[in-house]
Amino acid sequence: MHKKIVLPLKNRQSLFYYEDKLYDLMEELEDFINSPSNSYMNKLSFAEKFMGCQEIQSNNSVEGYNYDVNTIINVIGNHHEFIELPGKRKKIIGNLYKGYKKILENPDINKENLKELYQILSEGLLLEEDINNMGEFYRKAPVYIYYSPIVWQDPDEGVPFEEVEEGMDSLFAYLNDNRGINNQTDYFIKSQVAHYYFVHLHPYFDVNGRTSRTLGMWYLLNNEAYPYIIFNRAIPLTLKKYYKVIRNVKKLQNVTLFLDYMMENVKLELEKEYIISGIKDSIHGELSESEYQTLLYILSMNGLKTFLDYATFYNKGNDKKSVMDIRDEMLLPLIDRDILKVKRDTNSSLNDGTPNYVFEINPNFVDNDPVKIKRLKI
Repeated sequence: MHKKIVLPLKNRQSLFYYEDKLYDLMEELEDFINSPSNSYMNKLSFAEKFMGCQEIQSNNSVEGYNYDVNTIINVIGNHHEFIELPGKRKKIIGNLYKGYKKILENPDINKENLKELYQILSEGLLLEEDINNMGEFYRKAPVYIYYSPIVWQDPDEGVPFEEVEEGMDSLFAYLNDNRGINNQTDYFIKSQVAHYYFVHLHPYFDVNGRTSRTLGMWYLLNNEAYPYIIFNRAIPLTLKKYYKVIRNVKKLQNVTLFLDYMMENVKLELEKEYIISGIKDSIHGELSESEYQTLLYILSMNGLKTFLDYATFYNKGNDKKSVMDIRDEMLLPLIDRDILKVKRDTNSSLNDGTPNYVFEINPNFVDNDPVKIKRLKI
């Protein structure tokens, strides 16, 4: 018999999850974040460093807005001072940056503060018709949920607007009742229940996804569960699965599916962070945003790693660049620093006639400890 947790969230059918099915992942995560070598992850500074270019990119990429880190830097400024620039592109980036500044102030999670956060995240992005159909806090008309990566499926309808306020009130009560919380992973689970349930309710006409994920981060910050702040990072890499899992939970009411997906993802991202931290220690220096992103992508790639493979991977989630520009701007600087090693050339060439080299992260810089690295294939 599974240990079934029925969630105190308003729904026509009871939402639940099986806690015992998550025990192995919970133990693995707790062991990892509580390891003395990972103590730096349990600090606010660890969370803060992600809430700039990297996190803005991840959160927006889930919605199909693929802006590279240099574009984001140009919007928010090299010194994290927001630069007002026209255009929807700049709003999408800048609104998230300002929203993150808001949640870093640790405001209480309630309907008034959520309204303020939503106004920040959605400013300049809403249709006039949608604005006119908004009530004081939530939508006052039906909304349809389009799962863009699954284009062959019809959209789902959000819960009836008459039920949204009661549902949101139950969510605030759930998030503000931390009885039974024993560790940081319990907080993470609760943040992801909120993440799913907010998308399920769809209280607004647009910007629901970014708001739901930012709400999850807000809850983690308020409860000092800092290692888990990076949970958005893996979603763009498995986007179809993300939407498929959300849809399956909606059909079955079983949130275990979503929690298992998010917990596996966050463990993988924490392992990548552990490897990159070890590289920084090995070179006794810092990495630029571009170098950091390059290493993150290399760790996210499966199979053989060549210049061309990396360029293809990069261009799936960023503003498009030529293979040669990607090689020159991202890979060669890491080769020059001995962080990447060229192993051999291939039978193919790049457009300028140079070999399409196979490369790897310098194995001397990688701590592939099997006690910690259980999911990442290096």
